[in-house]
Amino acid sequence: MNVQKTSERPAEDTRQRIIQAALTLFGRVGYAQTTTRAIAQEAGVNEVTLFRHFGTKMNLLSACVETMNAGGFAATFETELCGEYAEDVRRMAVRQMRDTLEHMDILRVLICDARNVPELREAMVQGGSGNFARLRNFFQRQIEAGVVRADVAPEALVMAFDSLFSTQLILENLFEGSFSPSGAYTHETAVDALVQIFVRGTQA
Repeated sequence: MNVQKTSERPAEDTRQRIIQAALTLFGRVGYAQTTTRAIAQEAGVNEVTLFRHFGTKMNLLSACVETMNAGGFAATFETELCGEYAEDVRRMAVRQMRDTLEHMDILRVLICDARNVPELREAMVQGGSGNFARLRNFFQRQIEAGVVRADVAPEALVMAFDSLFSTQLILENLFEGSFSPSGAYTHETAVDALVQIFVRGTQA
């Protein structure tokens, strides 16, 4: 049994190395411009090994999206909740902003590429749908518990949350700071005010 685990580990390490190499290159030059040969070189493997693990570049892209989502905000935010709505929204907001900034390079390039690359758009939609569903379930539970207003659809709450704590950051990066707050009003100082606006507007 130990022998089997030992033999499986190098294969998993190689797989993760290829995924990380792909994420690096997708974020640097975009999905369309990144070749499987370049990814293999970045990962320190040959192209045959890449295809043995993933089959196609599209499958590798799907694995990259899954990896990002598995360690991202939507998949992990509930582990940090305390059960008090206002504080939980604040924790979610901080985590969402941190996660967005951490993946900004690849998000920026993938969003731009998605308009012209159908398979990329499909992979992002699938990943985004799962994340949306997790957040929707959170807000639905808050509605059923009487914590959040029942006259606001949970889908609208997810969109409002994303707009406040994620979309703005992406827009600022895409347009090189043109939408950035001026003076002392930074994301760090703004988060508490934005959380208050969100909580007061949604709380039952």
